[in-house]
Amino acid sequence: MEQPRQTALRWTRRAFLGSLLAPLGYVGYRVAAHNRWIIVTRGRRAFDAGIEPKPAKRNGAFSMLVVGDTGEDTLKRTAVVEAMRKHAAWSRPNAAMLLGDNFYESGVDSIDDPRFDSDFEALFDVDSFDIPFYVCLGNHDVGGDAEAQVQYTNRSRRWKMPARYFRTRETAGDQTIDIFVLDTNTLLTDSAEADQQMRWFRDELSTSDADYKLVVGHHPAVTGGQHEVAERIGRVLPPVFEEFDVDVYFSGHDHDLQLLQSDAGWLQVVSGAGAKLRSTTWVDETMFAEATPGFCWLLVDEHALSLSYYDTDERLFTHNVPKVTSNRASESLAASVLH
Repeated sequence: MEQPRQTALRWTRRAFLGSLLAPLGYVGYRVAAHNRWIIVTRGRRAFDAGIEPKPAKRNGAFSMLVVGDTGEDTLKRTAVVEAMRKHAAWSRPNAAMLLGDNFYESGVDSIDDPRFDSDFEALFDVDSFDIPFYVCLGNHDVGGDAEAQVQYTNRSRRWKMPARYFRTRETAGDQTIDIFVLDTNTLLTDSAEADQQMRWFRDELSTSDADYKLVVGHHPAVTGGQHEVAERIGRVLPPVFEEFDVDVYFSGHDHDLQLLQSDAGWLQVVSGAGAKLRSTTWVDETMFAEATPGFCWLLVDEHALSLSYYDTDERLFTHNVPKVTSNRASESLAASVLH
């Protein structure tokens, strides 16, 4: 792992190069550590229809808004949800994903807790949010009645947490996308429940024939954020991701926006900046990192799997992974950094 001074110098060099070349349009250069291309381009307003490419709400595409750690009423959350609302009106996503810590500080008291309304139903109460919200449990959620969040699935048309861990399938044209949602709070423990969940996870992955395999859990397996990687998460999940060709792991917990790429090729999305912020740094695996309120947008179409990061005003970064071929471990074609 790089020392802080090395990390700072590396990022300073990239920012300086981008500031020089951005007025000219864009430039590609190779980052040897991950053999990838970074594209530096002019900054863009996120929802200016004359600049942002037309979204792919059509047969053959699937898109999902991804945000975590939204469970506290802050000005940052208000701004993030408003930005998501504008994006959803433009992109018309098929679904959304909440990455845990849905209710600070200690979850909900029961299925009748009024915070289900204030921190979910009313918070996302516009037509563009009339979509399924897949939900996982965060560490603050299990401080209360975690089972109430599971049971709320039977009461809400949009809230989707049928169990503490579950699998669902989406489609993008003729492509299939399996989403595996984990309870990483249990995986932090050396327990029979953790072993049972990992057996379930491996069994479900082994039967998946999906073109894309996406995993969701609150705690990151790779991060440059302040929380760092929990020892058990970093030990038990990455080998399974590699064995079963997982494409992307989505998590929150760190209150920032990050994209990292493991040595094995799977991607780590951190999108935990839905209501609070903490600082973040660049580590060896980092492709993008910013401590800013915001969210991530996943798009799968006939060409690629695309991950775009937004703050409350504009698109910050996009990374494209080419359409799945026989070589699922093929490297990404390009990434875009918008300044």
